[in-house]
Amino acid sequence: MSLSDNTAGLAEQRSGFGPLARIGFRAHGLFFALIAVYYAADVYFLRAEPLGFLLTMAGSILVGVAMIFFSVFLIRFAQLATGEQPDQPIKVLARDIWALMRDHRRLAVGLPMIAVLAPFMTIYGEFKATVSEVNGGFLWDKTFDTWDRLVHFGTLPWEWLQPVLGYAPVTFLINISYNFWFFAMWMVWSALAFTLRPDATRTRFFLTFLLLWSIGGSAMAIGLSSAGPAYYTRIGLSPDPYQPLMTYLHAANEFLPVWALNTQDVLWNGFNGRTVADGISAMPSMHNASSLLFLLVARHLGKWPFRLLAIHFVLIFIGSIHLAWHYAVDAYIGWALTLLLWFAAKPVAEWWDQRPACIELRRAIENYQPQKPAI
Repeated sequence: MSLSDNTAGLAEQRSGFGPLARIGFRAHGLFFALIAVYYAADVYFLRAEPLGFLLTMAGSILVGVAMIFFSVFLIRFAQLATGEQPDQPIKVLARDIWALMRDHRRLAVGLPMIAVLAPFMTIYGEFKATVSEVNGGFLWDKTFDTWDRLVHFGTLPWEWLQPVLGYAPVTFLINISYNFWFFAMWMVWSALAFTLRPDATRTRFFLTFLLLWSIGGSAMAIGLSSAGPAYYTRIGLSPDPYQPLMTYLHAANEFLPVWALNTQDVLWNGFNGRTVADGISAMPSMHNASSLLFLLVARHLGKWPFRLLAIHFVLIFIGSIHLAWHYAVDAYIGWALTLLLWFAAKPVAEWWDQRPACIELRRAIENYQPQKPAI
C-alpha cells in the first residue's frame, strides 16, 4: 500500500461521525430491504396511508429511543449491582450512559437498527389490528382448544397448572414476570443493536426477529385468527372451559393485582372501538416465540444471560397459559416457527456478514478515531 493510500485511510478515519454512520447504514441494507417488502405488503393489503404511517412511526421512534436508554440503564445497573459495586453508582450510571450517547462507533451500529425498528413496529401494529377483520372474526379458538386437549391427554393445560399455581401470591409473581417480557425484549435488542461486534450472530438474531414478527405476528396471525382463552365467551363460544380460570383470576385480583385482567379489558374495548388500543391475537404466541429467540441468541452472550433468559423462557410459557392469554399450542407453533427461521437465517447471515459493507463497518469501528476540533 502506498503512502497516499495510508494518508487517505487516516483522513477517512478522522473524518467524523458522518462517514462512519453512512457505512453503518449501508451495512444494514438487508434489514432495510425487508422493511421495504413489509411496507409494500402493508400498502397492498391494508391500503396504508403514508401520512398516518409517518405520524405513527414518529411515535414509535420516541418510544424506541426511550426504551433503549432505559434498557441500557437496566443492563448497566445489573452489572454494577452484581459485579463492580462502585461507591457512587448513580454517578457511574450517568457517566456510562453519557459515554454511550457520545460513542460514535456504537451509534453507527445502533442507529440503523432504530431506523429499522420504527417502521417495522408501525407496520406490525397495523397488521395486528386487522387480525379478526380479514377473516370476519376469530375462527380458530375452538380448534386450538381441541388441539390443547388432544396434546395434553384430554386435560387443558391450565387445569394441569392450577393446583400448583392457583394461589394469589403465585399468580401475582407470574404476572410480574410476564410483564417483564417487554423489558427483556428491549434489553436483548439494545445489547445487540449497539454492540461493537456487529457479527453474523447479531445479523442472524435481527433477521430472525424481523421474519418472526412479520410472518408469525402478521401472516400467520391473520390466517389462524384466534383471540385466546380470556376472550372465549366474549367471542361467542360456549360452553367456556376457561371460565373457572377467569373466575379464579378475578378472585385473586381482589387480594393482589392481576394486571393481565385490565390489559385484556383494554384490548377488548379497543377491539370494539371504545379505546385506541387494538390488536387481539393469540396464534402464534409472539411472547413465547420471541422468548425462545432470546434464549437461542443468549448462548452467544455469556453464561448468566443464558441462565436468566432460560428462566424467563419457562416463566413466559407458564404465564401465557395461567393468565389466560394463550392456548399451549400457540406457544408450540411459535417455537417451531422460531427454530425454523433461526436455522434458516444462519447461512443468510453468514453470507451477508461477508459482504463488503459489513466488512467495511467492522474495519471502520476498529480503526475509528474521532475527529479532533479545529481549534
